[in-house]
Amino acid sequence: LWTYMWESALACSSVGGPRELRLAYRHSPCDGVVLVLHDGQWGHVCNQEWTLAEASVVCRQLGCGHAVGAPKYVPLPGEMVRPWLHNVSCRGDEPSLWECSLGAWTQTECPHEWVVVALCANGTFREIRLVKGRSPCSGLPEIRNVNGVDRLCGLHEEEATVFCRELGCGPALQAPRQDAGVVGKYMTCRGTEPTIRNCRLNNRLRRGCDFQHDAEVVCSGHTEARLEGGEHPCAGRLEVRRGLTWGTVCDADLDRATAHVVCRELQCGSAVSTPGGAHFGQGSGLVWTEAFRCAGNESLLFHCPRGPGRQCGHHQDAGLRCSEFQLVNGSSSCEGRVELQVQGAWAPLCAAHWDLADATVLCHQLNCGSAVATPRGGHFGVGDAPIWPDVFHCVGTEPYLWNCPVTTLGARACAPGNAATAVCSGLPHALRLRDGQSRCDGRVEVSLDGVWGRVLDDAWDLRGARVVCRQLGCGQADRAYDAPAPGRGALPVGLSRALCLGTETRLTQCNVSASPLVPAGASRDAGVVCSGSRRVRLAAGPHRCAGRVEVLHGGDWGTVCDDGWDLRDAQVVCRQLGCGRALRALGAAPFGAGAGRIWMAELGCRGHESALWRCPSGGRGPRDCGHKEDAGVVCSGSVALRLRGGTHQCAGWLDVFYNGTWGAVCSNALKDISLSIICKQLGCGEQGWLENRPVHTGLGTSWLDNIECRKLRNSTLWQCPSAPWHPRSCAHGEEAWVTCAGLPEKMTQDSGETNCSSPPLPGEGMLRVRGGKDSCSGRVELWHAGSWGTVCDDSWDLADAEVVCRQLGCGPAVGALAGAAFGPGSGPVWLDEVGCRGSEASLWNCPAEPWGLGDCGHKEDAGVHCSRAPLTPPTALKAENLPMTFCLVLGTLLVIVSLVLGVQWFRGRRVCQGSRMLGSLPSEGVYEDIGVVPTGEKDEGPRVSLNLALEEEYDDAGETEQGPEEEDAPLNPAGVHLCALAPALLFLLYSYAQGSALASAYI
Repeated sequence: LWTYMWESALACSSVGGPRELRLAYRHSPCDGVVLVLHDGQWGHVCNQEWTLAEASVVCRQLGCGHAVGAPKYVPLPGEMVRPWLHNVSCRGDEPSLWECSLGAWTQTECPHEWVVVALCANGTFREIRLVKGRSPCSGLPEIRNVNGVDRLCGLHEEEATVFCRELGCGPALQAPRQDAGVVGKYMTCRGTEPTIRNCRLNNRLRRGCDFQHDAEVVCSGHTEARLEGGEHPCAGRLEVRRGLTWGTVCDADLDRATAHVVCRELQCGSAVSTPGGAHFGQGSGLVWTEAFRCAGNESLLFHCPRGPGRQCGHHQDAGLRCSEFQLVNGSSSCEGRVELQVQGAWAPLCAAHWDLADATVLCHQLNCGSAVATPRGGHFGVGDAPIWPDVFHCVGTEPYLWNCPVTTLGARACAPGNAATAVCSGLPHALRLRDGQSRCDGRVEVSLDGVWGRVLDDAWDLRGARVVCRQLGCGQADRAYDAPAPGRGALPVGLSRALCLGTETRLTQCNVSASPLVPAGASRDAGVVCSGSRRVRLAAGPHRCAGRVEVLHGGDWGTVCDDGWDLRDAQVVCRQLGCGRALRALGAAPFGAGAGRIWMAELGCRGHESALWRCPSGGRGPRDCGHKEDAGVVCSGSVALRLRGGTHQCAGWLDVFYNGTWGAVCSNALKDISLSIICKQLGCGEQGWLENRPVHTGLGTSWLDNIECRKLRNSTLWQCPSAPWHPRSCAHGEEAWVTCAGLPEKMTQDSGETNCSSPPLPGEGMLRVRGGKDSCSGRVELWHAGSWGTVCDDSWDLADAEVVCRQLGCGPAVGALAGAAFGPGSGPVWLDEVGCRGSEASLWNCPAEPWGLGDCGHKEDAGVHCSRAPLTPPTALKAENLPMTFCLVLGTLLVIVSLVLGVQWFRGRRVCQGSRMLGSLPSEGVYEDIGVVPTGEKDEGPRVSLNLALEEEYDDAGETEQGPEEEDAPLNPAGVHLCALAPALLFLLYSYAQGSALASAYI
């Protein structure tokens, strides 16, 4: 070891005169422990006080520039040599260390094992900084060197104080660690050091850092902005944090240049408007009297100069609207080519699926009134940047484009020059409809002098509605109605009268009045329903492209009867929704019964119509068509995500469901951000990583390659660009195996507590049987995605029933029943084509069609009959009435088994005291899916994302109301077993005392 150290020392040595001097144990000869040569031996310098003055002399003598740090240092065992020189003191201008005041030359022990280090300007140090914060004066502390970065952990107030002072950020307001004591600290400061590089370092504790316990350093000079109270993340009341304190800004102090900087800091694009007068509500706390004087090109508000500001109250709080989208190359900022900002650069958006509903949302977002037109692609030029392929599926009522469902995954490259466009009406005389189901129905609002206001009229009629529908390009007026007042905010009244002839081109050309004509509250808001409000959607399915067909007509949602429903009708729906082609046209309410009117029946589409209402129809639903015959559709664009083949459902081969088929995903372009989005979407934590697996248990299809996700708000995998969909995307060995950092949600829901008096709600994958004579026979039902659903009888056999009976704890199966033998169920038909082997731990593990995508109705619900009836002890027997002494006497007669059961009974009695006993449990059997526990032999079944509808921001239809029978609250199985143990034991002892043979049977 000494030979190795000696050779290493010689490699870094420098000669400094009669007595030699060098810096050792670092990557540069200009950094390291100070060693001196004396009597032919190298030793270190030991100083009670070691400052930049002494270190500067050392650095100058070695030709390494000035000193940038002078820490004292606890060396590693391999770096220990005997001390030689004690207590050097320099002024700082000496030409060499030997000109300083030198203490004793001796090898006596160095107090506290402190040795001195010199860090020189020509060494490896580059800068100190705070990272991952919202300004240079907040974040996690780092020291950046030429050869890498040192994260500093475990800093307390003293160390944070030195760090903030050195950065010129003022005093420290928050340190990473608040706990007292210095035990185990890698860096220790007194708080008075001029640089963090003068603090004592204990390199033995360097590997003991636990960064998860560290908070950010926040200095008093920290500044950041946020927007509160707006309709989307990039709009709201401007609030500024200085140090640790939040405050608002006077509206007179917010100019357009400063607004642009705030939007840039928040990654919200550019400023659209700066509404004042507490437009987004009044804030609380301080109102800053110092104003920002930004030039407009700063990256952060922190960098802007400051000056004296106005004094105001919260009634003058500043507001701000930003947009990551803009219109360029038009005659004004309210028309042009649509561009979005991605990672700091602007790029045009593809026009392939851009329509007037999407443009309406953008015009509202840009404070440009309503959409008038979307000229052909390239009308406003094409620009130089690549065209982004994002496809928006807006209704027209969303406040922000990112609130619309977005699909980018698998999209084909946009044709050159085919950039989306929009022409907005501008604010003067503009109209918009609010609180409706589409862009063409709702409560009327008008823009007068750039301010949106309500339209009130106690004589509002169809003539005024015609003007509104015509002005908005929404077709004919179907209905004029009195709309309820807006529920949020105090929107001013714009017009108190609008008497129209019906021929006017805009509402303000009617006989209007802006002054109150009637007492407050006497008039209602004007509402309209235009013919352009008709919409179609797919409800209650696993994705926006699969579900129950629902049509918006006259402002009300209704369903479509399955009489005459076929694949050509379904094809029109899929095309209308931008969901590809139709895979299945389903009847008999496969996604549950809807509500409201049955708007259509006996449709006769040819398949090429632009909308469902363009098809020949038998009119409204016939009297004999009820909601149990609601039509459903599965389109090729219906997508789902799963991990398959791991020991739990948060690890495995990454599969995507598309075009009716599961396929693999290629690993070659998956980066950390993509893996994080995938794991979060599956409910499996915040992080994931790729693993090498030798053999892919292939499905024969691989759908996607080159997935490169971007950082977007509420991102899902469906918003990530990739190569186009192709069934042979991956070469052999490129399939992705992903392991997520978290456990499946249904594995982490159980807190380990037992609450027998308050049964929990159903958990994902729970199973029950209904409609039979007891809890071991009946129609099979599963809890999935927040509702109970059934299982289709296609391919249903005794092996499938065997799994169900085992999961219910009801013994072997004796019957697998089809054709809704226990009556038709309700809700979705969750599973179809179930193919169990019979040995699976739960139905979840069996092969099947994707959840909710079968082609069955409730007339084909599957059922089971199990061999064992549920255990029901005599109703007269109560645990509370059986004396403890009697239990103990009889327990001794059962030898070892009875003793074990007695202990369990005693524990169960303490936990479940006061709860319902077995005789009062619900009659149905509800058991949690036990398939989440690895068996060691079988792969876990696929995990489909359970939040697809939410991820797509889809407005699902209302759930079918449950009858009284379905309101029974299922018990957690752990609670069932524990609570049932006490009466079961009592029944066992009772049977034994009566000489019954049942006792041995239960044992």
